[in-house]
Amino acid sequence: MKFGQKIFLITFSFILICINIIGIIIINNNHKNNINTKISNDISNISKLVKLLRFYDVNGLNGDLMRDENLKYEIYEDNNIIFSNLLLNTDSIKEEIKPTEDNIKAIINNETLFMSVKDNQYNIIISEDLKDIFKEREEQINFFVKVSFVSSFFVALFLYIIIYFLTRKIDKLNRAVNQIAKGDYSTRVKNLGKDEIGMLAEQFNKMADSVDTNIKEIKQVSENRKNFINNITHEIRTPLTSIIGFSSLMKNGKVNNENDIIEYSSKIYDEGIYLNSISQRLMDIILLENQKVKLELINISETIQETIKNIKYNFRDVEIYNEIEADIWLYSDKTLLQSLVTNIIKNAIMAYEKNSKKGVFVQLVKEKDGQINLRIIDGGRGMTEEELKKVLEPFYTLNKDRNREISGMGLGLPLCMKICETINATLDIKSKFGEGTIIDIKFKNKEEGKDEQN
Repeated sequence: MKFGQKIFLITFSFILICINIIGIIIINNNHKNNINTKISNDISNISKLVKLLRFYDVNGLNGDLMRDENLKYEIYEDNNIIFSNLLLNTDSIKEEIKPTEDNIKAIINNETLFMSVKDNQYNIIISEDLKDIFKEREEQINFFVKVSFVSSFFVALFLYIIIYFLTRKIDKLNRAVNQIAKGDYSTRVKNLGKDEIGMLAEQFNKMADSVDTNIKEIKQVSENRKNFINNITHEIRTPLTSIIGFSSLMKNGKVNNENDIIEYSSKIYDEGIYLNSISQRLMDIILLENQKVKLELINISETIQETIKNIKYNFRDVEIYNEIEADIWLYSDKTLLQSLVTNIIKNAIMAYEKNSKKGVFVQLVKEKDGQINLRIIDGGRGMTEEELKKVLEPFYTLNKDRNREISGMGLGLPLCMKICETINATLDIKSKFGEGTIIDIKFKNKEEGKDEQN
């Protein structure tokens, strides 16, 4: 049974019961008031009768008083009946209403009112037919039943219309939920007002937005993983093919020249080193994703200077200019920071043409608000907007023929992003094709005082 039907049945039943109870109470109360009015009138008649008996005998009583067809009397004087037009079918009624001193008794039997009163001289019993009152009550009941049926129809119609307009909002929500359950995550509920259902619709839309975003992120992650697997498969297949090919030639004795053997062995060694580098880079990325690194207070000025010195030793033909502000302390990881700077500078060096003059500028500054910025600039080939969007993807290289001497393996910048996330820093890349690239690293934790290192 639907929610609206339940509301309709419960509300309609409750209203119907209330109407009938109220109607019965009103009819019974009206009936009781009519009887009480009759009793009051009869008490008044008895009082008049007693007063008249004190001055007149029965024959001298007011004829109008005794002439009412609905009223019957039985008058006793000293326990002797002196007048009676009352017909009692049973003595039990007489016994039940037998009067006592200064007391009025009244009972209703078979739609007839019986009353008795006694004073020092007379006992009086009155009987009055109440059929008109009982008939009136029956007519009121019949009328109420008819009215109840008609009013019930209109109440039911009114309730149906009201509940329909109220529950159609819920139906809209239900249809939207079904659409999302079928996979249509773009479904939204239009404005349903400011009541509770409207607020629920707003929350539903927020939930749908969140679900839609999460689904898109999951799809994107899935697509990235698929591309990652395809890239790593391609990246590993090439050196493996070389290793297998050269080793097969040597194994089958097809290479006898000593120089060729040395050359092939060197190729196999280089490809093995390359595979080892790939596995090491992948392991570094995986470890950074799954391992919490404890940051320590270090002098990043000295760390960066030391890193630049080591790079200059390995790349003697590259001019590395630096503007490093001295004595800056931050909570970081020295090894990861060195790896971050090394990877970015190496990428900057590879951005130059093979025989061009290469230069990299490294700047570390502390802003007035305590923000620490590390900037690395090269004047290499730069990147197009399309390349800039993909440069952080694993195994993406700017060199289309994937020449390792020029472009590397495409894992450097993804590793740099993971390092920045680990040491509470952000990495931003700006580049223009033909002009060069600027990489800004902003450390989220502001400079710490030197006195805290102990």
